[in-house]
Amino acid sequence: MKRIIQFVLLITIGIGLTYFYYGNNTTAAKQQLDIEKLVEAIENSDGDINEWSLYARENLDFSTSKGFASHYENMRAKYPDFQWTHTKSNEDIVIEGLQKHQDGEESIKLISTDKNGQKSSYLIYEFRGTGWGSKKAQSVRDHFFPKLKEIFNGEPIIFSCIKGEFNDTLDEVLSKRASKLLNDLGAKEVESLKEENFFSISAYSKEFKHSVPTENDLMNMQLGLRNVGMGAKTTFVIGTPIITIEY
Repeated sequence: MKRIIQFVLLITIGIGLTYFYYGNNTTAAKQQLDIEKLVEAIENSDGDINEWSLYARENLDFSTSKGFASHYENMRAKYPDFQWTHTKSNEDIVIEGLQKHQDGEESIKLISTDKNGQKSSYLIYEFRGTGWGSKKAQSVRDHFFPKLKEIFNGEPIIFSCIKGEFNDTLDEVLSKRASKLLNDLGAKEVESLKEENFFSISAYSKEFKHSVPTENDLMNMQLGLRNVGMGAKTTFVIGTPIITIEY
């Protein structure tokens, strides 16, 4: 099982660090959000949402440590209500601002790395929470999307991810659950890893505009399903364009 989990996480991390952006951006406030489409498919399958995450990332172009520090100071001054921490490991620097409120938790990360003399910096903003409902959906619109415009210079790709569970006692539940979720999202399987109690599926759906390349095709959705036998709960993680919550 560890081998399977490591395989999936390696794919997720690798794609996440080298993603490509396809399709035109649209104004989120004027259409159904990607995470809402995922929620709808889960609810149609009588799934329970335990946690969710919206994640955005942008590379930063700093030629000196002074430039990185200046960006951090500006960010900290702009968001004084966030609790800021600073950690350093070898040549890596991670600065994180965290704010918790009734609808979830927001984090801003500034990361600087130095690998083999090659310096790189990037900015991450994440809004995550538990459960879901109309209030959470409105909070996402009120908090997450305005912050994107404030924090990032460009229009970063948004990663939407949900983790939850189904209560099942059916045989072949993983294949049935996977087929229904894919069908409800209009998704076609691109790649998969399927074992008796674990499914990991990469798929493509016209419902989502952001895509990443696979070896032979494009994908913009990942689904992981696991159960531990008859009568046990089936857990799932689903995300677009890739999964960003570990499982």
